[in-house]
Order: sequence, then structure tokens, then C-alpha cells
Amino acid sequence: MIYLLIPLAFLADRLGKWWAAAHLAEHSPTQFNALFTLVETHNRGIAFGLFQGIGPLVGWLTLGVLAWLVLYIHRLAREQWLARAGLAILIGGALGNLVDRIWLGEVLDFIQTPWRVGIFNVGDMLIHLGMFLFILGAIFQREKKGEDTAVSLE
Repeated sequence: MIYLLIPLAFLADRLGKWWAAAHLAEHSPTQFNALFTLVETHNRGIAFGLFQGIGPLVGWLTLGVLAWLVLYIHRLAREQWLARAGLAILIGGALGNLVDRIWLGEVLDFIQTPWRVGIFNVGDMLIHLGMFLFILGAIFQREKKGEDTAVSLE
């Protein structure tokens, strides 16, 4: 059942990008609300536009990491549902960006915030949400086993 989150996350990313491509003019900002400005931009690099021009390498690395993550989800115990769900959401978001890299050679980004953290897309948000849920699930699992979750700085 957790595996259904992968295509759902992928579809959410694809629908967001389809809408942006159909309704936004490149580099013409549209104020959505106080928190979000919508502006179409194309990223040939990785996060925050870093490393422009290494798209094929990023694509292959992403594919390898995603294959490993699918195997890892399968190895996680069923009771670790939050960690498994997080990884499934992360994989779906990353697949959306991978499809852009493979077919277009770039990723369509269109969401900007006033905090200037870069312009991103639904897939990027899903990757971050998935990672957050995975970490939260791992913490809960450790607490359930009675392990210490504190980090020592000594």
C-alpha cells in the first residue's frame, strides 16, 4: 500500500509542472499570495541551480540512488510505516525531476518564496517532505525500541 505513494507523488509533481508550463510565462512573476510567487524558470543544474551543465551525470546518479531507495523501502519493517511513507513520497518527487532531466535536459521550477531559498517545484517539496517524514519515522522507531535519540556533541 505504501508503494502507491510513489505514483501519487509523481503525478502531483507532473500536474504542477504541466499547470506551470501552460499558465506561466517564463521569467514573468505572478504573485499567488503573500508567501508564493509563481515564475517559470528552467534549471539545468541541481538544487539552487548549482553545477549547471552536468544534467546527464545528475540523472544517472539520481537513477542509482532511487533504485537503492526502492530496495531500502522493501527492507524496512512494515511497522516503520512513517519512514517507508516518507521514502515513497521522496522517490515520487525525485522521479518527477528525473523525468524532466532525461526528456528535457532541465527541470521546470516555478515556486518562489520571499525567503529567497531559490525557485523550486512540487517534486522538490515532496523530496523535502519525504525526507522529513523518513527522519521522523526513524526517530519514533528508535524511541519505540527504547534507544537514546539524543545526539552527543562530546
